[in-house]
Amino acid sequence: MAERALYSFTAAAVPGIFWVDYLPILKYVPSWFPGASFKRKARDWAKDADGMLNGPYDTVKANQSKGIVQPSFVSYCLGNIQNTTDKEELMCEEEVVREAAGAMYVAGTDTTVVALNTFILAMVCHPEVQRRAQEEIDSVVGPGRLPDFEDRENLPYIQAIVYEVMRYQPVTPLAMAHLATEEDEYKGYRIPKDSVVIGNTWALLHDEETYGSHPETFNPNRFLTPEGKLNPAIPEPISFFGFGRRICPGRHLALSTLFAAIASVLHSFDLSEMGTLSLEYESCLQNRPVPFKCSIKPRSSQHAELIQSAVQFTIIDE
Repeated sequence: MAERALYSFTAAAVPGIFWVDYLPILKYVPSWFPGASFKRKARDWAKDADGMLNGPYDTVKANQSKGIVQPSFVSYCLGNIQNTTDKEELMCEEEVVREAAGAMYVAGTDTTVVALNTFILAMVCHPEVQRRAQEEIDSVVGPGRLPDFEDRENLPYIQAIVYEVMRYQPVTPLAMAHLATEEDEYKGYRIPKDSVVIGNTWALLHDEETYGSHPETFNPNRFLTPEGKLNPAIPEPISFFGFGRRICPGRHLALSTLFAAIASVLHSFDLSEMGTLSLEYESCLQNRPVPFKCSIKPRSSQHAELIQSAVQFTIIDE
């Protein structure tokens, strides 16, 4: 259900995909009218969005009423408001919890997966980058444990790979559409009030003046100094998180999650080519590689045991 809801959001959020974007008067026509497919799709998509938002929340609330309480964001928040006596205030608080949980449940999930697909494809295509990254991890972390966030400062090349994955093929090549709340001017261009403004994330992240020559190639070294440290003069490629007050509030969590996933994969697995690779990307609201085949194998029996024990620990801990 979450995948269907994410698909609908991805499709609906592309500016100009429906005729109603150009002819707002179409919003008044009935759903059976030619050109009003957006209404029929919206009706179906709303069911998926509603189920994604309410399904997990209702499950936690029902279990809590039966005395079955498992640690989670929703159970914690509901526990804090259960003594609220004002019915209207309680309904408002529950609505906040439900909306916040839904945002946490879905936000960043699909985009992180897309970024990891780009990472895997890049490692398969650039084995020399993979080898250098594994050498850094081996020297800092060793084979006996997985990397964690405390290793971040000592793994500059891994962080450079994270940045390059975000820059090289940004998940969202175009930012979300915004509305100009007042008339403005940018480099001689007049932007009337109520104009739709869309940030060109791709252009920003492929600017040679900012990120160096050949921005179309995958090269983590562009974020490093000659000494191998992160170059503070090169800005983080975070444009696809948005801009201004509407910037993604979960960007720090997303960056940490991406670092942990990339570092863990490089620590324990060898990624290699399997057959002919397609380097094509399909773009809608998101920019994702077309499906491809590759080989993902544990680097050693010790690494395989470490991964298995980590998975078993997670299941037991839950």
